[in-house]
Amino acid sequence: MDLQLEDRTFLVTAASRGLGYGVAEALTYESANVVICGRSENDLKKAKSRLGDRANYFVADVAVEHDIDLLIDHIHSSSPGLDGLYVNAGGPPPGGFNQLKDSDWNRAIDLTLMSSVWLTRKSLPLLRKSHSASILYSTSISVKQPIDNLLLSNAIRPAVVGLMRSLSSELGREGIRVNAVGPGYIRTERVKELLGDSEEAERAIVDNIPMGRMGSPEEFGALCAFLLSPKASYIHGSFILIDGGLYKGMT
Repeated sequence: MDLQLEDRTFLVTAASRGLGYGVAEALTYESANVVICGRSENDLKKAKSRLGDRANYFVADVAVEHDIDLLIDHIHSSSPGLDGLYVNAGGPPPGGFNQLKDSDWNRAIDLTLMSSVWLTRKSLPLLRKSHSASILYSTSISVKQPIDNLLLSNAIRPAVVGLMRSLSSELGREGIRVNAVGPGYIRTERVKELLGDSEEAERAIVDNIPMGRMGSPEEFGALCAFLLSPKASYIHGSFILIDGGLYKGMT
């Protein structure tokens, strides 16, 4: 299927590795141009080298509003507009209620929720120049099904879906689509860090996934590229899980 992405321009945040990189890779495979950002210039250089000439990078921490200002200024200076925005910020640190301080909550809110607000607000003038603009928020299966020891993610990520659903009403008539994806266990560096060296912990997770394995960043990226593309022109205000069947709920 031709996703009609050739020469379109996308901003993919937190994309030096993991899910963000998977999305950027899928977009460049479809001949789109991507701007990736992250906190480590060294990691971004390596990612850009793998992605090729259709990618460029900008060092930015999306949990810092001023960094987002600089990122959007950079895009504005080099591109007439944006066709899509993939909002991703990695995950807040693990921990239970008694372990987390107010400062942990404040940092997690900036990282997970406010980064989505800032990126959306500051990208909209560029997105409005596109005839087929799309915003895609990366959240987690924890929106539907809380994950043990990930209280910050369980509590804050649902707010991003609330933002998305509200924006779907506000932006739909402008022709700007908004959706969100909720990955389950995708084999990224973050998942490996959470599991550590425990084969038993990984086995316990995989045993609950009907497909019998974790997903890959490539599978995740392919779905996101489709949702960002004009081919998904009537998918709007949706929250879509990509979890190998892990979530068993009816709603």
